[in-house]
Amino acid sequence: MSSLTTEYFRQYRADALTSTKGRIRPLVEDDLPRVAELWGRIGGRPSALSAAFMKRLLFDSPWHDSAFSSVAYEDANEQLVGCLGMMPRPMIFQGRPIRAVVGHSFMVEPSRGGARAGIELARRFLTGQQDLSLAVWDDFGRRIWTSLGGSVTPLHSFSWTRALRPARYMLGILRHSGLPASAAVTLHPACQAVDATISLLGRRTFPFRTPTALSDDLDVVTMLACLSAFAGDRALKPHYDISSLAWLIETLEQDPHSGRLHKVAVRTPSGRPLGWYVYHLPLSGAAEVLQVGGKDDTLREVLDHLFDHARQRGAVAVTGPMDARLVGALSETQCAFHRPRNAWSLIHSRNSRIAEAIHAGDAFLSRFEGAPWVTTKT
Repeated sequence: MSSLTTEYFRQYRADALTSTKGRIRPLVEDDLPRVAELWGRIGGRPSALSAAFMKRLLFDSPWHDSAFSSVAYEDANEQLVGCLGMMPRPMIFQGRPIRAVVGHSFMVEPSRGGARAGIELARRFLTGQQDLSLAVWDDFGRRIWTSLGGSVTPLHSFSWTRALRPARYMLGILRHSGLPASAAVTLHPACQAVDATISLLGRRTFPFRTPTALSDDLDVVTMLACLSAFAGDRALKPHYDISSLAWLIETLEQDPHSGRLHKVAVRTPSGRPLGWYVYHLPLSGAAEVLQVGGKDDTLREVLDHLFDHARQRGAVAVTGPMDARLVGALSETQCAFHRPRNAWSLIHSRNSRIAEAIHAGDAFLSRFEGAPWVTTKT
């Protein structure tokens, strides 16, 4: 935990519990310019999300419910110092409908007022009437969440990665870690040569299986059928209809910084469905899987098709969210398991059986059931 985060909590304990210096209210559309300004104050640069896209996320979802509206925190001078998006998501638990709410766009200023705002916004969220609260937040958010009775889900806090072009993938990691752009440009040709050599000579140490399965474009109706066939036996699973799933896919396709969205249904040559996958391919070349699924005995074929599909489109690696049923197939395909830096999957439920099902891996929770287009900013 950073010293800044520790200072947040020290300051909050010092005076926020004994005084009220701000207020929480519902977020309204007129707040969007102020939300963008808050993003800029926190990150030091303008938001990559347009006002129209932010409006879509915060106000226009098919599950919008005024009882679970997104909220803003204003200080005594009526300055916006924090906000929290709330998106209701209908789910099914053990055959019965429940209400889940995803906490996203969690932004607070790095100040005493921001510390207070973060804690009070999270408290408002977790004391709502929903059956299940979900979020992916940073260390600051995790500490607030767990102090209010929520928990971390270790399994869903991990990701997996399959390198497709190892040298260029490592170069991308170095760039993200601070390697100067000029050095990256200089090293790029050498990395290309290394990857080409691995492709030609290194098949034994870095093998790729040529998929035998075929594929079709994954439309909304087919995706609903896949979810029913391949995730229907989970204790906890999302509930979509045609219009809500179409809205979600359209939103993901409009994400301004995630690259093209690829949606693929995998089948045998005879037409038997094997599974499906959805991923973004950004300019970085590291494909981000949002959802992948299939039966236990078909997952390896689905993953082989995914890796081949992404590699043919120039991806340097494929990374995705963890799922208990993927572990065996991922291990067989030389994937690495890791926890993304400063990102924690968080849950809260007053129904202990729901939380137990998630911790036990008996839940189908992908990035579709979160908010992959936004990040916590504190």
